[in-house]
Amino acid sequence: MTEKDYLRKPVRKMVLIGESNAFGMCATDPRNEWAQTVANLLRDFQDESLLFLNNAIPANVISPKSPGYKCLPDYALPTAIERYKKDIIDHNPDMTIIAYGLNDSRCGNPVDSFMEDLETIVMDVKKNTKSFIVLASPYWNTQYNKKLWNNLKAKPEWVNGRYKVFAKAGRSLVWSYVTEIEKLALKYDCLFVDLFTPTENCIWLLNNDHDHFNDVGQKTIGQIVFNKIACSCSFIGKKSKRIEIEGNFDITNTGGTGAQSKSIRGFLER
Repeated sequence: MTEKDYLRKPVRKMVLIGESNAFGMCATDPRNEWAQTVANLLRDFQDESLLFLNNAIPANVISPKSPGYKCLPDYALPTAIERYKKDIIDHNPDMTIIAYGLNDSRCGNPVDSFMEDLETIVMDVKKNTKSFIVLASPYWNTQYNKKLWNNLKAKPEWVNGRYKVFAKAGRSLVWSYVTEIEKLALKYDCLFVDLFTPTENCIWLLNNDHDHFNDVGQKTIGQIVFNKIACSCSFIGKKSKRIEIEGNFDITNTGGTGAQSKSIRGFLER
C-alpha cells in the first residue's frame, strides 16, 4: 500500500544504470526492452516530453570489490561505483533508476559489500542532485532455484567460459539483496521495486541462456517498474485527469470493447 506521494512534478529527464537486462539484451524488439517500456509509458501518460538516458552496461557489477570483476572484458567496465558521477550526477536527472544485484549475487559478492557500494551511490546522488531515485531489486534467474538449475538438460555455454564465476546457485544471497535494498530505499526515501518476487520461477520469461529476459519478460519487468511508479507518484495521473475534465468523459460516453465513442474520437481529433 502506498503511504505517500513520492513525486508530483513530471519527469523531463530520466537516467538508468544497471547491467545487461537493463540494457535490453535478448529483447528482439526495442519497444519491449524494460527500460524503454518504462520510458514510453511515462511519455504516454504525462503531457511533458521525456529525455531518457539508458546508461546500463552489459555484464556490469557494482564495484571492483565484486568477485566477478576480474573476469570482465573492457566493454563491461567501468563498474557502477566508478561511473555513477558521470552517468547519473552530471546529467542532473529528475528521476534515476538504479538496477543492480543480479550479477553481484550470481558471483557471490557478500551482501554487506554490495550494500556499502550501493549506499554510497544513493547518498551521493541524493546529495548532489534533486533526483527522485527508484531502486530496483535483482530479477529472478534459474540458478536461484537449485532444483531447476541442477535439472537443466544442458547448462548455458557461459557457465564453462570466462563468466563461470557467475554460476553460483542458490536463493539465500540474492534474497538478502532484495530485503536490504528495500531497507535502503526506506532509509533514503527512495522508491523500492521488487522485481524478484513477481518473476520467481517464471522460467518462460527467460531466454535460453537462463540469464537474460526474453521479449515478454522484458516487457513484464518494465510494466512492473512503471506500475510501482504510477501507484506512488501523482504526476502520472495529471494528463488523464485533464483529458477526463476537458472531454467531459464519464460512464455515459466511454467503454465498449472494440469501439471508440464519437465523443472520444472527436476529442482526440481536435
